Amino acid sequence: MKKFWRTVTSPKLLFAILIILEIFLIVGGYIFLDSYLAVVLESEVENAENLADFIKILVVLIFRVALSIVALVVFFKIINREENPEYKIPWITFLFLFPAITLTFYFVFVRVRMRRKDAKIVVPTMKYLDNKAKEHADIEKANEEEIEPNCRGIFHYLHETTRLFTSKNNRLTYFKNGEEFFPSLIEDLKKAKKFIFLEFFIIAEGKWYKKTLEVLKEKAKEGVDVRIIFDDIGCNRTIPGNFVHKLKKMGITAYPFHPITPILSNLINNRDHRKIVIIDHQIGYTGGMNLADEYANDKKRFGYWKDTMIKIEGEGIKDLIVTFLQNHDLCTHKITDYSIFTKGDDYPHFEDKGAAFFFGDTPGPYDDNEQVGEQNYINMLSVATKRVDISTPYLICTYPLIRALQSAAKRGVEVNLIVPGIPDKKIVYWMAKCQFHLFLESGIHVYTYTPGFNHQKGMLVDDKVACVGTINFDFRSLTHHFEDAMVIYDAPCLRDIKKDFEEMISVSKKVPVDFKANAFQRFVSGVFKIFRVLL
Repeated sequence: MKKFWRTVTSPKLLFAILIILEIFLIVGGYIFLDSYLAVVLESEVENAENLADFIKILVVLIFRVALSIVALVVFFKIINREENPEYKIPWITFLFLFPAITLTFYFVFVRVRMRRKDAKIVVPTMKYLDNKAKEHADIEKANEEEIEPNCRGIFHYLHETTRLFTSKNNRLTYFKNGEEFFPSLIEDLKKAKKFIFLEFFIIAEGKWYKKTLEVLKEKAKEGVDVRIIFDDIGCNRTIPGNFVHKLKKMGITAYPFHPITPILSNLINNRDHRKIVIIDHQIGYTGGMNLADEYANDKKRFGYWKDTMIKIEGEGIKDLIVTFLQNHDLCTHKITDYSIFTKGDDYPHFEDKGAAFFFGDTPGPYDDNEQVGEQNYINMLSVATKRVDISTPYLICTYPLIRALQSAAKRGVEVNLIVPGIPDKKIVYWMAKCQFHLFLESGIHVYTYTPGFNHQKGMLVDDKVACVGTINFDFRSLTHHFEDAMVIYDAPCLRDIKKDFEEMISVSKKVPVDFKANAFQRFVSGVFKIFRVLL
C-alpha cells in the first residue's frame, strides 16, 4: 500500500502520463493529418476549379513528397551507421510501415551526438584519461606482461578502450550471496575516514537500507564526504520523493541519474545500471547487487535470490573512483579534479598473485558506440580451451555473442550457461527460452537455477580468468545502459568463483537437448523479437 500511494502521488507518475500524452498526440496527430490530407487531395483533384484549389493540392503533394524524401534520407543514414545490423532492423521495418511516426521517434530517440552539457564533461574527462594512459604506459605494459600471452589481449583491449589500468597486488574477496555481502558492507562503511561513494541502480527502503543510512548519517556527522548516485527510473517506486532533500539534511549529497522529465528523450534509454561502493582508498565493491532486501533474501521475491559481489582492496580502487566520478560529473555538470580523490600513498598493498581490471561501459555516443562489455565477453570466450561457466538473469543475446558462444562449444570447450528457474520478467524469459535451441544445438549446456531467480552476472574461463559485474547478456546491458565489471586473472578468489558455479549447477535443472518452447511462448516471442534491441 505504501508503494501504491508513493506511485500515485509521485511527480514521476505525472511525467509518465505527460510522456504518454505526447506519444498519443504524435501518433494521433499524424493519423488525423494523413487522413485529412488524403480526403483533401481526393476531393480537390475531382473538384478543382480555381487557383486556390490547385494550391491546396500542391501543398498536400509537397508534404507527401517531402515526407518520402526525409524517410529515404533517414533510411540511408540508418543503413550506413557503423553499428550492429540488428539495431537497424526495427527502425527500417517501421520506417516503411509508419514513416511519419517512425521519423518522429527516430529524431527523438536516436542521438548521434552527446548533449552539449554532457560533452563538456565527457570530452575533457577522456582527454585526462588519455594523458594518464600515456604517462603510465610502461607500468601498464609491465602489468600486462605478467599475464600469460593468450589472456593478455583481454586486458590490453580494456585498457585501449577505457584508458583505465590493469592492477596487481590487490586483495579480492568474492561474495556468493547477499547474506555474506551486506554485513561486510556495513562493517566496512564504519571504517570510512575521508569519503564514501555509492552508486546503485536501485535503492529500496528496508532493513539494509536503514542500516546503511544509519552508518552514512553518522559518518557525515564526522565530516566524511558521502555521495550517492541512484538511477531515477530504477528507484521510481522504491524511495520517497523527498529522498535527495532528506539526505541533504543529514549532510549526504545524492544525485538522481538522468532524471525523469515530461519531455520525450532518448536519455530515458540510458540508465545507470552500475553498482559501485568506494570507501576511502581502502575498499571497493562491485557486482550485481542493489541496495534492497531481496538481494539478501530478507524479502522473498521469485524464490531464492542469487547474486554476487566482489570486494577489492588495493590500488585497483583508483579506477572505481574514476568511473564513479565520471557519472557523478554527468549528474552535477561540473568537472571534478580526479587527483584530489585518486592520489595518495595509503592504498593497501598485498602480495596476493593475479591481476584485476575494473572498467565502466557506457552507451553510444559516450564511447563512439564501442560496446566494451559485449566485446569483453567475446574476447574471454575466444581464449577458452577447456571450460566456460556463465550466469545471467536475462538471455537475449546479440548475434556476435551467440556466435562466440557457439564457436567456443564447437572448439570442444565445455560451455555451461545458467539462467533463472523463476523469472522476474516473463516475456523476456520466454524470448530467452526461444533462443535455447541456438545453444543446445551447438553443444552448450543450459541450466535453469531451480531455487529461484538467478540475478548473478558473470563468466569464468578455464578457472583462470573471470568477470564479475553488472552486465547482462541482453541488449539493455550491452547497448543502452551504463554498466561496470571487474575482470580477474589468476587470483586466489577464482577458487571461490569456481566453487560457486559448481554449487549452482548442482542445484539447477539441465535443459534437454530437444527442448522446445511451447507454441504460445514462441508466438509472443516472435511478436516481440523485432523489439528485442530495446528489451
